[in-house]
Amino acid sequence: MTLLSTIATAWAIAMVVFGLTLIARSPVGWLEQTIGLPRTMWHLLGLASIGGGQFVFMFMVADRLCPNAGRMPGVWLAEIIIACLGLLAIVAVGAVALLGLVI
Repeated sequence: MTLLSTIATAWAIAMVVFGLTLIARSPVGWLEQTIGLPRTMWHLLGLASIGGGQFVFMFMVADRLCPNAGRMPGVWLAEIIIACLGLLAIVAVGAVALLGLVI
């Protein structure tokens, strides 16, 4: 279990760092010229990568280290609130992309 948790933690960290890189450090013209996607779509992909990294960590590491935490109502409420905030952020960025506003 220790090896699995270590590998999953590294995988989750890599996904989160990659997502943060797509959001914060992407050069202005490089991404558009390389693949042809607008900058807002790269921000959406960065958010998706961050969310994926958090999911990998919760599913592969946190659930194995604290197996009884998922049965507590307070944990369920916190998970639902975090999921709703993440979904709201993705919808907001998508709406900004559709309206053509600059992030």
